[in-house]
Amino acid sequence: MKFFKDLFNIKNKYLRYLATFLILLASSALIMSITFFFATAVFEFGSPLFRSYFKSGLLLLMNFIPIFLFMVTVYLILNRLWASFLTSSLLFVTFSIINKFKLTYRDDPFSFIDIKLVKESLGMAQRYEIKLSTNMIVLIIGLITAVILLKLFFDYRIESRKTRLSLLLVTFIISLIIFRKPYFNYEVYNKVGDKSLINIWSQTQQFQSKGFVYPFIYSITTAKDTVLEGYDEAKAIEDLSKYEYKNIPNNKKINVIAIMLEAYNDFSKFENVEFGIDPYKNFHEIQKESIHGWLITNIFAGDTIQTERSFLTGYNSHPKYYSNTNSFVWYLKEQGYRTDAMHPIYGWFYNRRNVNTYLGFDTFYYYENKYQQLQETFYEDMEFFDFIIEGYENSIVNNQPYFNFTVTYQNHGPYSDEKYSDNQFLKWKEGYHEPTYNIINNYLAGIYKTDQAIKKLIDYFGNQDEPTVVVFFGDHNPWLGQDAIGYEMLGINLDLSSEEGFRNYYETPYIIWGNDSAKAVLDNELVGVGNDISPNLLMAELFGILGWEGNEYMQYLMDYKMHIDVNNKVYFKENGQYTAELSSAGSQIYNDFINVEYYYSRNFKEIDK
Repeated sequence: MKFFKDLFNIKNKYLRYLATFLILLASSALIMSITFFFATAVFEFGSPLFRSYFKSGLLLLMNFIPIFLFMVTVYLILNRLWASFLTSSLLFVTFSIINKFKLTYRDDPFSFIDIKLVKESLGMAQRYEIKLSTNMIVLIIGLITAVILLKLFFDYRIESRKTRLSLLLVTFIISLIIFRKPYFNYEVYNKVGDKSLINIWSQTQQFQSKGFVYPFIYSITTAKDTVLEGYDEAKAIEDLSKYEYKNIPNNKKINVIAIMLEAYNDFSKFENVEFGIDPYKNFHEIQKESIHGWLITNIFAGDTIQTERSFLTGYNSHPKYYSNTNSFVWYLKEQGYRTDAMHPIYGWFYNRRNVNTYLGFDTFYYYENKYQQLQETFYEDMEFFDFIIEGYENSIVNNQPYFNFTVTYQNHGPYSDEKYSDNQFLKWKEGYHEPTYNIINNYLAGIYKTDQAIKKLIDYFGNQDEPTVVVFFGDHNPWLGQDAIGYEMLGINLDLSSEEGFRNYYETPYIIWGNDSAKAVLDNELVGVGNDISPNLLMAELFGILGWEGNEYMQYLMDYKMHIDVNNKVYFKENGQYTAELSSAGSQIYNDFINVEYYYSRNFKEIDK
C-alpha cells in the first residue's frame, strides 16, 4: 500500500495541479460515458445509438461540460478528489439510471420537471418492479472501487484557501456564461443527435439521440409553466365553491362512446362542391336522427391534440400535463365508469401514452401495446371501430358503465396529388387543376371509407339493449395542398376577417346520437340542431343533453357557455352572436373563466369514492 502511495505522491505543486486537472477530466469523461450507456435505454455498449454519441464533437462537449464543471466545483469546495467523484457519480449516474427505467417502463425520458414532481414520480414508480441488472451492479461496484482508489492514492489538495476561492469564482463565472444561452438555444439543441437513427417526430427519441445530461438540462425550458397575468387563486376557489359536486343518478349512467375523426369536415355544405359519389350518405342519415351542430376549433390542418384535450378537460388553454390533471375522464371514473382510450398509431405521439394516464383513463390502447401485435399496418376505421365494440362488450360483461374515447388516424394528411382511383367522389369540372383535384378526391375517398365505418358502428349500437350515446366530431379541417390551394380551387372562402371565412376555416361537424334504450332512459329523443360550440365546451353540451350536472367545474362551464359558447382566438360567440370583441360584461365573464381554468387545470383533486 505504501509503495503505491509513494508512487502517486507528486511533490511538485504544479505537477500535482496538472495531475488533478487530468483526473477531473478523465473522471468526467467516464461519468459521461456511463450516462450514455443508460441514455440508449437498452444498455448495449455497441448499439448504433451509443456509438453515435462519440461521432459528434458538439454532442460530446454539451454532455461533458456540465459534469466537468460540477466536479471542479465540488472539488474546490471539499478539496477532495474522491468526494468530488463520488458526489458527481451519485448525481449524474443516479439520474441516468432513473432515465433508463423511465424510458423502459413509460417511454418517457427523465426530465427536469420530474424533480419538481418527485412525489408523483415516486407514486408512479411503485407500479413497476424495478431491479438492477447484473451489468448495473458491476458498474456500481466499479464506481465504488474508483472512489476508494482516489481516496487511498490520489489525495491531491489545494493548500491555499485563497487559490481555491479564486478558482471557484472563475468556475462560477464560466458556468454562468456557458449556461446562460448555449444550453437553452433551440438551434443548437436541434443540431445535435443522429436523426437517421430515430423518428424525428418522437420527443422521447429526440431526447435519447442527444445523450442524457445535455437534453436533461435543456428540458428546463419546457418545465416552466406559463404564468397567467393577473391570476387570482382566491377568486377562482371562490367562483368554484358556488357549485356542489353532483353524482350521475344511477338510472342515467348510460354508456358514452366519443370518437374524434381525423381531419373530418362535411364539404357538402359548400355550394360549389359537387360529388360524383356521395362520401357523406350515411353521415347525413345519422345526422337526421341525432343532435348535430358545428364545432368551432382553434386549429387548421394540424395540431390535433388541441381539440382532443379540450374535449376531455374543458380547457381552452392547456397546462403542461406532467402529472395527474383534472379532467372529465376522472369524473366519469369516480362515477364508476370504465374509461378506455384508443388510437391506432404510436403511443408516444403527443405523449398520449403518459398523458392519457394523467387524464384518468384506465387503459390506453395504441399501436405498440396492442395493434402492432395484430397487424403491421395501421388500422383503418372499418376494422378499428371493432375494438370499440370489444371494449364495450367487456365492460358490459363486468356490469360497468363504459366511456370510450377513440381518436382515428385514417384520413390523416397529406393526401397524394396522384390519381389512385377512377371513382369521382369529387365531381370533375372544367378548370380544375388535376394534381389539386387528386388531393381532394383522395381525401374524400378516405371520408367515404369512414362513412361506411360510422354506419357499421351505429347499426351495432342501434341493436343493443344497453343505453348508449355515440359522439362523433372532427378535430380540424384537412390540409388540401400548400397555401390552401384545394380550398381556393373549390371556391371556399377562408378569409378570417369575415364570419363566413372564419367558420369555413375552423368549423367541423359534431353528432350526438343515442340508441332507443338511451332515449328511453334519458326521456329525450336526441334529435335536433345543436349549438355552435368550442371543443372545450362539447363535453358540457353533452352533459346538458344527458341531464347530468357533473362536478363543480362542469357546472361552472355550463353557466359560462350560456353567455359565451365559442372562445376562438379570432372570434367569440357571445349571446348567440359572433364578435371579434366581447362586451364589457362578456370580457369579465371570459376573464373569470380563464382564471378558474388556470386554477383548476393546475390543482388536481381526486375524489374519494
